[in-house]
Amino acid sequence: MSNNISSNKDFNAVLIVSSFFALWLSAQISPVIESNIAYIMILTVGILHGSNDIMLINHTLKSNSNISSLTIFVIYVLMVSLVAVLFYFLPFLALCLFVIFSSYHFGEQHFISKSNAKNYLISFYYTSYGMLIFSMIFFSSPDEVIVIVNEITNVFITHEFLKILLYTSMITTIILSFFMYYKKFISFNFFEEIILIALLFVIFSIASLIAGFAIYFIIWHSIPSLRDQIIELHSEFNKKNLLLYLNNSALYWLISIISLFVLYYIVNDDKLFISLFFSFLSAITFPHVLVMFNLFKNKSNDLS
Repeated sequence: MSNNISSNKDFNAVLIVSSFFALWLSAQISPVIESNIAYIMILTVGILHGSNDIMLINHTLKSNSNISSLTIFVIYVLMVSLVAVLFYFLPFLALCLFVIFSSYHFGEQHFISKSNAKNYLISFYYTSYGMLIFSMIFFSSPDEVIVIVNEITNVFITHEFLKILLYTSMITTIILSFFMYYKKFISFNFFEEIILIALLFVIFSIASLIAGFAIYFIIWHSIPSLRDQIIELHSEFNKKNLLLYLNNSALYWLISIISLFVLYYIVNDDKLFISLFFSFLSAITFPHVLVMFNLFKNKSNDLS
């Protein structure tokens, strides 16, 4: 891994090529193999990108706090447990919050390096963009989404609802994009962003639900997030620092994987696995979103 890949232009080129390769591969293999690869990528790279949250919290706090790593770990686990409890007692509310929080997180990760302002409108824009990504995924596999939502929440959503969600998020994102660009709140290439959205929509339309989600989640979210975290923790994105990151993340990643398989063993129902899988992702997503929000906020304050 050469150091020059740290440049945004080279890095984005790698992501685009990877997306086209994933699209090609999705069309060549069977749905079963496609789904298995998707699960493996999410369980490895996807969960890994959130497995270093404890170190990121320590790094963010620096010397400004006397809180121990053990205390931070206990608080973090309690947060995950509270989300799991929320999913058990109020599953529909928990799922809605997961989609909203994740939407913000996706948008933040994508645009944080291009943002020139800090205000509530920027946060709303992040959420709108992330919701557009989610709605494209939902719209492309409506029947599967309806079944999963029903299994998790016992609420039946309609095709019409998914269509309205797509159109609303698309219109909102387009309007906000022009406004943000005009106000110089954010700097980006309109053509590149349109091409990316079009590419993702094609991928979501061709791939299965889990594969489409995995392609975006891994290539356009987890890998860029890993890169940003490594640069924040170790100042440079290279092979040595990547291995150091993996070593520091290994224990928390292993705990997450074991927890998922224990849950799967308890449920013991293959038909419910994908619902359980997304519920598990939701539980570990909430604290990770807060960690990354705080990290980006502190980084922005340091630069201002």
